[in-house]
This record gives sequence, C-alpha cells and structure tokens, in this order.
Amino acid sequence: MGATRTYELDTEHDKDAQAVFERSQQINKELKGKEDDKVYRGINNYAIYIEKKDTAAGNASSGMVRKGPVRAPANLRATVRWDYQPDICKDYKETGFCGFGDSCKFLHDRGDYKHGWQLEREAKEGTYGDDEDMTKYEISSDEEELPFKCFLCRESFKDPIVTRCKHYFCEKCALAHYRKSKRCFVCNQQTGGVFNPAKELIGKMKKFKEEEDADSVEEGELVEEAGE
Repeated sequence: MGATRTYELDTEHDKDAQAVFERSQQINKELKGKEDDKVYRGINNYAIYIEKKDTAAGNASSGMVRKGPVRAPANLRATVRWDYQPDICKDYKETGFCGFGDSCKFLHDRGDYKHGWQLEREAKEGTYGDDEDMTKYEISSDEEELPFKCFLCRESFKDPIVTRCKHYFCEKCALAHYRKSKRCFVCNQQTGGVFNPAKELIGKMKKFKEEEDADSVEEGELVEEAGE
C-alpha cells in the first residue's frame, strides 16, 4: 500500500530549485542551434552556449546530485507507542540514569511490577497477595538446554554427573579426566573435585526412555492390527 498523506508545507514541487533548473535545461535544449527570438524567459533561463557535464550543475536533475536544496520526501508515516506507565521515568527505569537528575518530573523507580497475566493467575488460584514464592511465575520447559552426549567419550551418558560450572559428563569419564587435570574439560575452570549427580539430566533421560518405550509399544500394536 502507498502513502495516504503528503507533506505540503515545503515549497511546491514545480517551484523549488530542482524544478527551476530542470526547466532551464529543457528550454536550453529546445533553443539549441536556433536564432535568438528576443524573448525574455527569466533570469534562470538565459541561453547557455557551453553545456556543463560531469559537474554538480550539469547533473543536477539526475536524482543523485542536485543544484540547490535537495527535495525532501513528501510521504508521511505515523508511528504509535502505547505507554501504560506515563508517570515512570523510562530512562531511569531502563538504565538507572536520567539526564534531568532530581529535576525530572517523572518518578525515578526501578522496581518490578506484576503483569496482568500474573494478577489473573493469582486471583484464579486464590493466592492473590502472597508474594513469598516467586518461582510460581517461572515458565518451565522440558526443552531445556541439556546435552545428550558426554563431552569426553562422545557417547550417551552413563551415570551422568554435573560440575560446579554446570557441565555434564559420565561419572567414569569425569574421574578419569580428573586424574589428568583438575580443571573442567569444557571451560577450563577449577572443579575442586566436586561432581554431583545430574538429577535433571537423569530425569530427562528417564522420561525420554519411557516415551520411547511407549512409542515402541504403540508401533507393535499397530503392526499386529495390520497383520490381522
């Protein structure tokens, strides 16, 4: 879709510097080689006997280089921003700094406020006003970025463990590497010999195995039904 409004406060297109120069070029082109007819056509339309080339004046109507002010685009575009907190200083809330300082007429507050969906959930669950447990607003996902292969042996995990720097290895691989180096194989940080059971990864592997078993059972039932 094209623009529906145009900006009409500047000089009209047929009277600006570009239009005047283009008319002058056209008149000189029409009168080139003809005898002077003694007609006055204005100060901008005197006969030019030397054609200007490769200059700003010679290329003024090319669209890239122009003589005089550049004609501004006349199309208008409107943008809208919905501000639901007009009394909060946006600069201070986002960056902690405001150029107006104490003279700013907006409130300098960097606190977090609950969204509408959080208030609706509290009202529905009957926990409105209970702000002790903030984990209820976390959106859990089963697609967490947990690895599916050991970084050392490049095979599926066997008794997975996790280091303090949140990297996962097989227990056997981690102990073997610890005998050679006390640092993490991935990020080179000190492990301190601390290897905890990777409960999240174990749970994910168990869930994945159960889904695979269920899928294999369903496939077997479908094959039996097709054979009958």
